[in-house]
Amino acid sequence: MYKILFADDEAKIRNTVFDYFGAKGIEVFLAKNGSEAIDLSQKKYFDTIILDVMMPQKNGIEACKEIRKFSDVPVIFLSALGEEHNFLSGYGSGGDDYIVKPFPLSVLYEKTLSTIRRYRKADSDDRLTVSSISIDKQKMKAFCQGKEISLSGKDFQLLEYLMINKNIVLSRELILSRIWGYDFDGDNRVVDTHIKIIRKALGSQSSIIKTVVNVGYCFEEKREE
Repeated sequence: MYKILFADDEAKIRNTVFDYFGAKGIEVFLAKNGSEAIDLSQKKYFDTIILDVMMPQKNGIEACKEIRKFSDVPVIFLSALGEEHNFLSGYGSGGDDYIVKPFPLSVLYEKTLSTIRRYRKADSDDRLTVSSISIDKQKMKAFCQGKEISLSGKDFQLLEYLMINKNIVLSRELILSRIWGYDFDGDNRVVDTHIKIIRKALGSQSSIIKTVVNVGYCFEEKREE
């Protein structure tokens, strides 16, 4: 049974999510503010944490930053704020997804399952292969078309993160928070520098990492014809 933590200051929403997810076999723990969410996430293991952005004591963004100090558990934000800078703030704090209210419970449920499965698979497999690129996470070795390529620790981590999230556009802010830490205070263009290094190492397969203008990057799985 999956376990999730759901934090929202509105009791009606908490109870609705509790009932809906519970009926589908998900064990749900509830918090009514960011401080409670942090406390619970320190005491228990969760497959995913869902945080409302606008909560008292500590809001969802603040709570996520605190959680990232001790846990890499996937975090999904819920918010009535849907401007671009709101999304970037959420991803920049270490969040994995951002859902704008109102939303169907079925969508939240499916996004939650998708997030859990993606991260569980990434954690359970020592060898990860996407198209012609593969990595051995335990030995920290990377291979392109069967030949080992040389990557530093940060470059390896970045390549692994891109591969885990294949076909998903990742913003520079999200990449920074995951690979360099949410409190990194350098220029986000450092991501571009490391992408160039990885592409050079991949040689003829470098185009597998796509640039998404004004956003970030996407590791695009190549389909066999």
